[in-house]
Amino acid sequence: MNDRNSESPIIEIRGATRHFGGAWPAVDNIDLDIAEGEFFALLGPSGCGKTTLLRMIAGFENPNEGTIRIDGVDVAGLAPNRRPVNMVFQSYAVFPFMSVFDNIAYGLKVSKVPVSQRRKRVEEALALVRLDGLGQRMPDQISGGQRQRVALARALVKRPRVLLLDEPLSALDAKLRETMQMELVSLQKKVGITFVLVTHDQDEALSMADRIAIMDRGRVRQIADPTTIYESPTSRFVAEFIGKVNLFDAVVKEVLDAEDRIVFEVEGLGELRLPRSRTAGSPMPAASTALAIRPEKIRLSAERPADPIAFEARLEGFAYHGSQSHLHLITEGGGRLSVTSVNSKRKPCESERGKRCFISWDFDDTLILNE
Repeated sequence: MNDRNSESPIIEIRGATRHFGGAWPAVDNIDLDIAEGEFFALLGPSGCGKTTLLRMIAGFENPNEGTIRIDGVDVAGLAPNRRPVNMVFQSYAVFPFMSVFDNIAYGLKVSKVPVSQRRKRVEEALALVRLDGLGQRMPDQISGGQRQRVALARALVKRPRVLLLDEPLSALDAKLRETMQMELVSLQKKVGITFVLVTHDQDEALSMADRIAIMDRGRVRQIADPTTIYESPTSRFVAEFIGKVNLFDAVVKEVLDAEDRIVFEVEGLGELRLPRSRTAGSPMPAASTALAIRPEKIRLSAERPADPIAFEARLEGFAYHGSQSHLHLITEGGGRLSVTSVNSKRKPCESERGKRCFISWDFDDTLILNE
């Protein structure tokens, strides 16, 4: 898959493949362009190949096949310290026996940057990550979030063209993690360099990245901006991996040219007629079709609505989550659905298990998935 985002991308990957002897390659024939100044996320479940791909960009792994170009240069055989990238690891790898200042200055010292320039650049990096005045503290004297900023400052102080981030927030608690997500986005916009983030957390990728590559079993399944990834997934895997979704197997029963509609027989729901525009102008293979609807797109009502997509359902259970409730319903045809309802006011069938109500949604919110 190739989704070119710039005429001169900072990272160009062509046919990259990496084998470790498993059932399938860790990275399998990937084509990918990442634009200069972009916040790009590699997202997928554990073992999908995202960290291997990041390490190949960094130079810690080499592809068995394919090429990787960074800033126009083929980096095959180029050592990590000779590439215009720097990496922030999941563990931060902050030296416990060095002060914050010395941790940040370490890479400059190894590169033999003069002491006067070194001090100036470290002070600039401390200010950039909001650690002014903490340079003389030891790592065990600062918080987890501050240690994460030390790791960021140490990577940025060498002024790389690309910053690689391998699950950088996974060690933080939920509230601090959310704060650091916003700080990382703000930092990336401030420094203006390309960030490539590896994460398994879909909310993290959706809230931070300009574009996301969804990976599965070493391959890229879809590349798009967060809104497109969520609203228009191209496969069952992406639809199920990103957010919550109600997914139903379906077959194409009939094509009504006169009405410009396609009739689907949907497991658990029955017959559903959708405009042909929802299928990009052509019917799909019956054996591999699925229909999906996001829980928050479904409306609840006590009476049968006039909406063209409407089903009677029975409440099986619900879970209260403060601002929202997650309802679990079953249709007359045995289809099971989850509905997300905002708790601003009471809604039909939200409190009595077994109570009947009606569910409905719009044509445009129906996802049709071939893969």
